[in-house]
Amino acid sequence: MKKSIFTLIGLLVSFSLFAQEQKLNVYVFLAEECPISIYMAKPLREAVAQFGEQATFHAVFPSTKSTQESAEQFLEDYDLPQFNIILDTDQSLSTKLGATITPEVAITHSETEELLYRGRISNAYAALGRMRHGTRINDLVNMLTRITKDEKITPPWLPAIGCFITFNQ
Repeated sequence: MKKSIFTLIGLLVSFSLFAQEQKLNVYVFLAEECPISIYMAKPLREAVAQFGEQATFHAVFPSTKSTQESAEQFLEDYDLPQFNIILDTDQSLSTKLGATITPEVAITHSETEELLYRGRISNAYAALGRMRHGTRINDLVNMLTRITKDEKITPPWLPAIGCFITFNQ
């Protein structure tokens, strides 16, 4: 009896350690001039503070006007130094992950590249140009919490509100 209890505890600890080691990629699609991208800096910093060990955070700039310098300046201005810069000027990553808005987030499993969530970062905006009143919810933190607890988040996902990505023809 004692041996089976210790075996069960061992399995639970192993499972817990495995769940904590799960690595995720968090791709945040941003535009330097988009006011909503700028506004989302605080919820992004909160997500990095809570999930920096379990996820790699990438700032994706899908505009042909974005440069390494403008992306670096954006991350410096809004205190997001933990983000890796991806210049997606050919928009292949945006297309692959289905991003159409800045800011929009896509979370994938780092090994399988399975898309686990794509949508808004926060509920701060009710519509383009219209902020919500009351308590703000950090949807990115909520989704990362659910994913790290092995909960499946099925579409439809929470739609992003922001500036449209202008795709090259």
